[in-house]
Amino acid sequence: NSMPRIVYFVALLSVLSSSWAFTMPPSSRGALPLKNAARESKTSRSAAVESGDRVLVIGGTGGVGQLTVGKLQGRGGFDVRTTSRSKSRGEEVIADSGVNVFELDLLSEDTTALEAAMDGVAGVVISVGTTAFPTARWKGGNTPKAIDEEAVKRIASVAAKVDTMKKMVMVTSVGVDRTGEMPFLILNLFGVLDAKRSGEQAVASAAAQGGFDYAVIRPGRLVGGPFTNLDVAKLLQVEGGAENGVSIEKGDSLLGDCKRDACAEAVVQSLINEDCKNLEYSIISTEEKALTESQWTEVFQKL
Repeated sequence: NSMPRIVYFVALLSVLSSSWAFTMPPSSRGALPLKNAARESKTSRSAAVESGDRVLVIGGTGGVGQLTVGKLQGRGGFDVRTTSRSKSRGEEVIADSGVNVFELDLLSEDTTALEAAMDGVAGVVISVGTTAFPTARWKGGNTPKAIDEEAVKRIASVAAKVDTMKKMVMVTSVGVDRTGEMPFLILNLFGVLDAKRSGEQAVASAAAQGGFDYAVIRPGRLVGGPFTNLDVAKLLQVEGGAENGVSIEKGDSLLGDCKRDACAEAVVQSLINEDCKNLEYSIISTEEKALTESQWTEVFQKL
């Protein structure tokens, strides 16, 4: 039976690519090249997403996506919508009649469904991805280049034309600027970090073109439920500690694990905080207490 061998192979590579107990030097290549253009857009309608606004979470059935939808709903006042390849499956996973689920095939070059989902949105969250190494999830062309690069470029292109857009937040990964260094050299064997980097650049370009703000969040290895990916964190049910504290640095310089719940909170804070403007930052979990709203503001101001 080849399946156990495949699982073992993926698990081994995941261990190699996420064993971040050692220290690596910060990268000096953390800034997106289009950052200044986004900041200086003459038609900027930059603002924090606020109560009453419509927010679309693309990838809302994934681990971070589910938690982001739940946190937005928990705050109340937002018109939350999300996407799923299957509308019925999406509604089953989200299990909240207050969330409008749109059927969307990220592999489709037809943007009609995407345009409908983005109608009237003020905020868009991109939390999509596939496995870094070939697995059954790549079936049908669900590869890093197709999802993290090409699909994100389509999303960004449509978003740039949405007049109501205030802010776009994208979740990628640490290592996008360190692909020549271990352990990211291994993680990027099939181009996942290159694809994510291209997606980041597309989002920055769309923000500059559309006159809205953006944020790129680069978490460490995602741990803690919901477990939706085939990796060691899922196989071993790695929870990542009891607290939701985080360490945040500008660019791409951190190493370590990041709880999905902590990452989702970063997504929400990036959306609603007016001091999060055209930022790219890396984030990992700590055993400290979770940041308060005012502490998040201080963090964003320092970045």
